[in-house]
Amino acid sequence: MISRFFAHLFPVTFNKDTLLFRKTGYLGIISAALFVLLGLTGVLLLFYYSPETTAAYGSVIFLEEHVAGGAFIRFLHRMCSHMLLVFAVLHLLRTVFTGVYSARKKNWKLGYIIFGLIIFEAYTGYLMPMDQLSFWATKTGMELMNTLPAGGFLKNLLMPDDVGGRLTLLRFFALHIVFLPILTLILLSAHLYNIRRDGGLLPMLEPEKVKSREQLVSFSLVVSFAAVIAAIVLSLIFKSPLELPADAATPPNPAKSAWFLLWIQEVVSWRASLFNAVAVVFVLCYFLPLFSRVHADRAVWFSGNDRRIWLSVLLLTLFIVALTIIAVYFRGANWELVPFYY
Repeated sequence: MISRFFAHLFPVTFNKDTLLFRKTGYLGIISAALFVLLGLTGVLLLFYYSPETTAAYGSVIFLEEHVAGGAFIRFLHRMCSHMLLVFAVLHLLRTVFTGVYSARKKNWKLGYIIFGLIIFEAYTGYLMPMDQLSFWATKTGMELMNTLPAGGFLKNLLMPDDVGGRLTLLRFFALHIVFLPILTLILLSAHLYNIRRDGGLLPMLEPEKVKSREQLVSFSLVVSFAAVIAAIVLSLIFKSPLELPADAATPPNPAKSAWFLLWIQEVVSWRASLFNAVAVVFVLCYFLPLFSRVHADRAVWFSGNDRRIWLSVLLLTLFIVALTIIAVYFRGANWELVPFYY
């Protein structure tokens, strides 16, 4: 019944190969759909948000309490941001685990830059509500950046008058709604063009059946529709937190960064200089195709010829997930380890 409903909406053949997503998972399509929905909800929030330190928190309160559907739009915007980060990571991992990254070196680098922009976009958006959670998460992130060799310069560039200052909020606001989205959209367009030029969404040189253009577009619309519905449902279940207004005089204990940066905060808690190692690893991943001795001509999950690369990436991913779980659930006051039920 469900397949008939979707087939009526979109003229696509739901054969076995299509439903299994084959080797792509359509993770890039899902990420693109979430990016579009993120932009649409962001535009709606602009009608009510005020990028002034004295009015930002109040504008969020007004949006949630006096605008019909305002709270849901904010929840949906935040949920899309979280989902986009997760699916962007999965998309990057898929290209590594199938070996596609080694054959599409330029597009890997372009996609990796887009991934970095998505992280930065999420980070700049974290400050917008100007509540205790966003204020201290942003401040903690800036302190992490300060440990880099050029971190002080970057920190002063982004934060000329501290996190709660007017210029800092305006710079984060401008980056979040103008510069980063436009740059991401331009690079994403180039990324998608390269994918189509290199043979489309399906892996290279596949001898099996290849979908027609109409079927590919139709199924992409189905996947996008499903991603949007999932984001809406999750937004109805999980509400976006909003704590007390930001107060620089009353820091929480512990003060935690944004969830997608918590693993870095965990590493830095061992020794601040380790952030330099994190930065080096992040840069090295950009050049990942150079370390591969295999030039894949088709996608193969976990190929034995490329085991050294995908196994290293898998272990690194598991390490990051483990550190994130520890930082979220097992770090209490003064960053001490506490039981999960504490």
